[in-house]
Amino acid sequence: MQCDICFRPSNGRLPFNCTSCVRNALYEPRIQHAQVLLQREAAGKDIERIMTISHPARLPDASTSPSNLQGANAPTRVAVDRTLASITEAMERTQATFDHVEALQRQIKDMKTDIMKRKLNQSKRRSDLESVTRDLSQRRAIAIDPTEKSIKRTEHRWDAMHIKTAESRNFLCREAAHLYGLEQRKRRKGVPGRETYLIAGVAIADLRDLNNASPAQVTTSTTSLAHLVHLVSHYLSLRLPAEITLPHCDYPLPTIFSPGSSYASREFPFPRSTPSQSSNNSPSGSHTGDLRPPPRPRPLYLDKKLPALAKDDPIAYALFVEGVTLLAWDIAWVCKTQGLNVGGNSWDEVCAMGKNLWQLLVAPPTTARSPHKDLSKFPSPLRTLVAANTTAREESGIEGSLGHFSHGTAHSFLAAAEGTEYMRAWRLQSPVKVIEKVKTILSNERTGAEWEILEGNEWEEDPAPVSAKAEQDTKREEEEAVIVKASRRSDSGFDDTRSIISAMTAGDEVDVSVEKGRGTSGWTKLKSRGG
Repeated sequence: MQCDICFRPSNGRLPFNCTSCVRNALYEPRIQHAQVLLQREAAGKDIERIMTISHPARLPDASTSPSNLQGANAPTRVAVDRTLASITEAMERTQATFDHVEALQRQIKDMKTDIMKRKLNQSKRRSDLESVTRDLSQRRAIAIDPTEKSIKRTEHRWDAMHIKTAESRNFLCREAAHLYGLEQRKRRKGVPGRETYLIAGVAIADLRDLNNASPAQVTTSTTSLAHLVHLVSHYLSLRLPAEITLPHCDYPLPTIFSPGSSYASREFPFPRSTPSQSSNNSPSGSHTGDLRPPPRPRPLYLDKKLPALAKDDPIAYALFVEGVTLLAWDIAWVCKTQGLNVGGNSWDEVCAMGKNLWQLLVAPPTTARSPHKDLSKFPSPLRTLVAANTTAREESGIEGSLGHFSHGTAHSFLAAAEGTEYMRAWRLQSPVKVIEKVKTILSNERTGAEWEILEGNEWEEDPAPVSAKAEQDTKREEEEAVIVKASRRSDSGFDDTRSIISAMTAGDEVDVSVEKGRGTSGWTKLKSRGG
């Protein structure tokens, strides 16, 4: 017999799959068992009837109590009732099972119908998807192509505008340097020493030669340099790491702040000024409630020679050296942002403020300003990588371009990933090392100085008259720097101690910047070369 639920015929070799199969398998044995019980009961009744007929004396009397009669017939009636109840219950369960089977069959039929519908829907959707994706790449290319062309046109216009902006910045910076009179005066061939760089007609002192510079020269040159650097940073839209404060109301001379104290959005009094001279006494400044001590600006001016200032006021000396070194570091930082790698080989490149600013603003632009020119110092595995990075930077125009990086435009933004990666290779990320080196050089130079300061009348050795031609030659030679070497070297490891005598044009005062050091004996007099 086949099952109506699982549709499998009963077989002794296969296990049952559902309860209906089990019920179907037990149905016939149970019916046979019930039939046997009924036959047994009927046989029992026949036996009792026959026994009653053959032995009538055993029949119960009419006066017998109903309870005795009921007790004699009770087992047979109870068994019959129980059998009938079991048959009725079995038929009800069978009918319920059939009903449940019919319900399951209806559900199976409905599920099959639903599965067929879903298969049809899926096949239809699959065919629709194939038809849609068949030309998707072509349609996508057709839809994306105008957008990509528009993006490229916009980027091209953006790059062209950036190039024009960089050219305008370049022009403004070079014109500002020209107006400020930033120029280079080359030394005569065969004369030792460094080239002289002038701004507004005043020589720009090297940080290593501050001991020999006059206060007026240092103050004038640093003031002009501060103005020019501030103007150039404004044209280039750069935010200097060390903020420069230019002269303004109640602030007669320029100062500079350390990088940690820069751009504090507060007004500070001029160094060595009283609170009444400061703008901090304004009503708006008195209600700020900021009780923090104001940062101390570093001066960019001198009122006496640096050796005398170091002796009389060490604090003011240290502040001035820090200030002028921060100015030089600002210049080197600006040069690095614009492609001129100052300080890449040695820290003392920062000391030549005039040279760095002249090379950035006045000198003709070079084709490549890469900090990794000498690839021989790199190991062979890194040499190829450094060369590739250098070539990529030169091809992209990152280096060797004045006005490329800035803080004022989204294009080539210096604080973005490209600018940060470019500035990461700079060795002088902090000015502390440069400040310490400059202080050490100036201190060692003062300690090892072995020259006396000559008075004005000691320059006249022979009062004999000289010819006009000799006098003219003498004037021409005195316009150049005369370098006199010391008689012995100091113990600090420097090559020599030099005294640079800068003679201006005829009629100007000659500034002799020498200092008497420990262990000096005798005196020194410099004669004219014409004598």
